[in-house]
Amino acid sequence: MKTLIALTAGFVVASSLVSNAQTVTWNLGGGMGYAASNGTTLSFTQSGVKVTASAWGYTKGSGNTAFENAKLGQWSPGLGVVNRDESNSSPWHQVDNNKQNDYILFVFDKLVDITSIRVTPSPSGYDTDASYWVGNISSSNLADRTYANLGALGFSGEQISYGSTPSSGASANVAINAPSSGVNAILIGAQRIGSAHFDSKTDAFKIGKITATVVPEPSAALLTAVGALGFCLRRRR
Repeated sequence: MKTLIALTAGFVVASSLVSNAQTVTWNLGGGMGYAASNGTTLSFTQSGVKVTASAWGYTKGSGNTAFENAKLGQWSPGLGVVNRDESNSSPWHQVDNNKQNDYILFVFDKLVDITSIRVTPSPSGYDTDASYWVGNISSSNLADRTYANLGALGFSGEQISYGSTPSSGASANVAINAPSSGVNAILIGAQRIGSAHFDSKTDAFKIGKITATVVPEPSAALLTAVGALGFCLRRRR
C-alpha cells in the first residue's frame, strides 16, 4: 500500500512539472552586421537555455551541390545569411532562395518543443515561404551533406510553411510543427528550390525570434515512482 502511495505521489508531482513547462523566447536581432568569415556562430541564452546559430548555403553557382558553411549576419530585424555565391548587398544578406538556398541551423542545449519562428521580410516585399527540418542531432556540421543525408543526421523529413508577401518590413510568424517530446535542432531557410509547390516568387527574410517550450527533464519524483513500480511488479512475481 505504501508503495502505491509513493507511486501515485511521484506521478502527481511529475504531471505537475509537465503542466508547468517553461515557454522561452529568444530575441536574435542586433547590430553586428555580417561575419567576416564563413562558419562563424552566435549563441543566445534565455532563462538558462542556450541556442547556437550557424549559417549554411546549398549552392549551385560554385559547382557545389551540398551544404557549405556561410557567413552569419545579425541586424536589428534578426539573423541573415551571406552564402559563398552572393555579396553582402540588400536583399541578399537575408535568408533567401535567389538561385541558391540559405539556411540557419539552430542547436539547443536542452530538448525543446519549438512552436514558432518570427521572420521579417525584405523591405522590397519578398515572400516568407520556408522549408525546415527538426530533429535530435549529435553533430552540427552539415558540410558536404546533401538533403538526402539529413535523415541520417537525425532530422525528420522536410516541412514547408507557406507564408505570404507582408507589407514592407512587417513581421510574420512561421508556425513550427515539432514533436512535443522535444528536439534539439531545427534547420530553417527560405523555401527550398524544387520543393513541393515551389513557386517563382523569391523568398527572403531575416529570423528575429524563436519561441519554444522547454521539455522538462525526468524528475526525481518520477524516477522514484518508476523504481517503485518496478519493485512492486517484481514482488508480485
